[in-house]
Amino acid sequence: MKYTVSAMIIHKAAMDRCFQLTFYVLYRLHLAWNFLFRPECHGVWIAVWAEDRLLVVQNAYRNSITLPGGSIDRGEQPVDAALRELREEVGIEAAPQDLLFWGQYLSFVEYKRDHINLFELKLPAMPPFRLDNREVNWARVCTSDQALELNLFPALRTYLKDRHAGRRPAGATC
Repeated sequence: MKYTVSAMIIHKAAMDRCFQLTFYVLYRLHLAWNFLFRPECHGVWIAVWAEDRLLVVQNAYRNSITLPGGSIDRGEQPVDAALRELREEVGIEAAPQDLLFWGQYLSFVEYKRDHINLFELKLPAMPPFRLDNREVNWARVCTSDQALELNLFPALRTYLKDRHAGRRPAGATC
């Protein structure tokens, strides 16, 4: 069967929307699970900086703006999880030595005790990035002041304020 380019584009857009809807529903179920069981989680975020500008993203299932990142898989080291999430969410490749561990933030948002291991990736120029348009459907490169005007996830807001003040987290909670 032969498809036209426009038919393939429409098909991809429909598939992306189906994935977004699935993520949205699963996220709501995840929140219900968290509400009932109050789990302890460990995850990573990667702050990609270039020329004092930061890459921020929004997931299809969440209203707030965050950084590329996600959960640490069983047996996975935080730096490896950070590299995997960076590649999966925005298509940026990096090496372990490129990441600088900034610190760990403790977040109680979403009914869980979430230990967020935050890494920085400092680059001379922002690399091209690509969104999967399924889990991550929006991204912007902005200054930290511009980011602070957005609807940020609380731990991201705390990180930007800490960074601006020149301090690292010491048992920070959000």
